[in-house]
Amino acid sequence: AAAAAAPTPAATSTNNKKAFKSESNGNGSNSDDEAKNESKTHGLVDPWYQFNEPEPEKIEGDLQYTPSYFLRTHSKNNNPADVQTQIWQCCFAPPSALGDTITRDVVATCGGSSVCFIDVTTGDVLLKYNRSTKALASENLYALAWTTLEVTNDEESVEEEQDDESDPIDAPGRSKAESKRSDNKQERTSVVAAGGGKSTVVLVDVEAGFCYHMFRTVTTKASSIICSLLFHPKKHSWLFCGHEDGHIEVWDVGLVSRPNYNKTNCVPLTTLPAVSGDAYNLQYCHKHDLLLAGCDSALLFYQLDMQKIIDGERLEVTKVDLPIPGYTGNGSSVVDSITMVRDTVLAAKCALHARIYVADVEHFLHKRKPAVKQKNVDFYLKAEFEDVVSLEWSDTDNYYMNMGADPSSCVLVCGDDKGTLWLYDLYNLITGKVPSPLTGGPEIPDPIPPCTKLLWPDLDDPEVEKAGKLRLDSYDIVVDKCCIDEGADHVVAVTSNNMRTSCTPPRAT
Repeated sequence: AAAAAAPTPAATSTNNKKAFKSESNGNGSNSDDEAKNESKTHGLVDPWYQFNEPEPEKIEGDLQYTPSYFLRTHSKNNNPADVQTQIWQCCFAPPSALGDTITRDVVATCGGSSVCFIDVTTGDVLLKYNRSTKALASENLYALAWTTLEVTNDEESVEEEQDDESDPIDAPGRSKAESKRSDNKQERTSVVAAGGGKSTVVLVDVEAGFCYHMFRTVTTKASSIICSLLFHPKKHSWLFCGHEDGHIEVWDVGLVSRPNYNKTNCVPLTTLPAVSGDAYNLQYCHKHDLLLAGCDSALLFYQLDMQKIIDGERLEVTKVDLPIPGYTGNGSSVVDSITMVRDTVLAAKCALHARIYVADVEHFLHKRKPAVKQKNVDFYLKAEFEDVVSLEWSDTDNYYMNMGADPSSCVLVCGDDKGTLWLYDLYNLITGKVPSPLTGGPEIPDPIPPCTKLLWPDLDDPEVEKAGKLRLDSYDIVVDKCCIDEGADHVVAVTSNNMRTSCTPPRAT
């Protein structure tokens, strides 16, 4: 296992950061029927949408990484010895979000009341957004999602608006002004949404360094929590919001109207009713237009018919119960983490199973049967061990340790509650070089061990020592989320004690 050879000083976020300018206090007209109708006339699939999944490329040599940076970036009141704030999410920018500020080496993290953007090659905090002081004690940000939105000028001339009103439809589903923007290859910009307690979502214009809008997805429940966020890859302004009671809200967050952001209008489109408790994770399968949800008692597939979403109609739902070690009857599991290793290859982790399951989504779709007497469920599958590949993982009773994967290298990573990162090279399984259920082959009877474990190193933390607090390793170091960039050059993990670590392989240094 790779570990630091000598104690490494832990860095704080006092340098190399640019604060966001301010926070918009406008909530828009979320219930405005006119705005909702305008959203419905917008084109269904974004004209610039494309999905080109890279061919699998095996990493040469062993998956050995060396810790390069340990950052404490989400401290309350910039306290350098804050070891209580949990960082919940980390995510590299998708290719469509890259720009002047955001490169492929930038990772976004959220936790406490802040969102940070960090360059993993230098350890610099490029941008940081923090909620107002009033929100610090009561609101945490648990979920994060990237997208790319069109930019419009909110100081456009009155003549152009009048021209749009006189001839409102220039192409099916688009206004004349929108058609002009599309024809002129309208500017797009990177936007990050973060959500958490009190069902609040904040929208950040990353290139401008500005949090330009905030809205609540649920206005009737003061304590409703957002567990997960995901932007629709085919409609970049559509945001799926998974909640603690299991229902998923779909919102259209519209365009980015610079420079004043006074035309921002977030519109609710539909609600996907709760099926199986907390919606912890959301993922997307391009080939089959599926929204996948890891929930409190099942794995769910929603068939994403965009027209049905616009019309507020119910979507087709498939429920999958994953196998339980040592148990042969019907039962449900807490699916507390899912991620896509490839577009149709899913990794799912169930609490208390000490395993990670890797499955072919198409195999599940083929085996499912019509559901019988299950509310809001159309198809059902009781998966068996012969349907999945099992990976050995930590025998812990802790929950909510989320995985990350790189579709290019087929590398999967998941942390545990001891600060250890478990890495799996799935290339041979996914490409069929090793026969398995992923490619129609036989069951692999025993769980496959990780190819590498990265242990938590011995950290020298002078700020914690100066504050008279116990060392970090005196408590469980729960790795809440891991992510890995394309090509597996960098692994990032965030923890329950306000630490963000970045690891690089010897080949990348």
